[in-house]
Amino acid sequence: MIKFFRHIRKNLLNEGKTTKYFKYAIGEIILVVIGILIALSINNWNEKRLKQEQLISIYERIVVDIDNDVQQMSQTLEYYNGVEFIFKRVISDSITPDLFDVGLSRIITGRSVNTNLNKTGVNQLKELAVKDSLSLSVIGIYDFMDRRMVHRFETRINDESIELVNIFRDNYDWYPEYMSKTIMQDNSSVALQNYFLYSTEYRYRVISNNQLIYNNYLRILKRVIPSLKKMKEDLKLIIEKTRND
Repeated sequence: MIKFFRHIRKNLLNEGKTTKYFKYAIGEIILVVIGILIALSINNWNEKRLKQEQLISIYERIVVDIDNDVQQMSQTLEYYNGVEFIFKRVISDSITPDLFDVGLSRIITGRSVNTNLNKTGVNQLKELAVKDSLSLSVIGIYDFMDRRMVHRFETRINDESIELVNIFRDNYDWYPEYMSKTIMQDNSSVALQNYFLYSTEYRYRVISNNQLIYNNYLRILKRVIPSLKKMKEDLKLIIEKTRND
């Protein structure tokens, strides 16, 4: 093709048709420019398509991550909903020995709260540097959970649990008994039971823990879980629409 155009230019010059030569040269330049623009357009389209495919692949990963995170948080919410009545009995100073059989002695120390957020997909989304509203919402809610839920409240809940166990260790002879078995009303010492039944130290710890868990932490969970479920459905709609196009 290049030789063909070169031959035409040569003939025009040999024939002394300078004006036609310049017109032809300009036309050739225009064709070259158009060709470059078409090539760039195709290249941009391919890059956009590849980025879109990558985005959809990340969305699919995030859907799985959300399912796992919602399951973790729902289990935590279910646990604390199940023991809330014990907190209320302690706070109202209406404790009875039968509460030992449902976990009175371990409502603060019996569970470590650790939501291991699955952030692989979200981190990939950040690296892709997309700016659409759905992607930004996904990044935003995970950043919120990381700051407010995991690092703030879960750390405080776990720290208070460890602190209370250390108090038991350093101050009470029944500590080995407490650590060695599940405490029930018919298998524990009088000294141990009297502490959990009558100690203001334990009652005040429960009141503080109740404030932290039920008035702060669980309120966040109850907001976040529905938001994540809605976000998952939005992602699935985008995935389905893109796959069907």
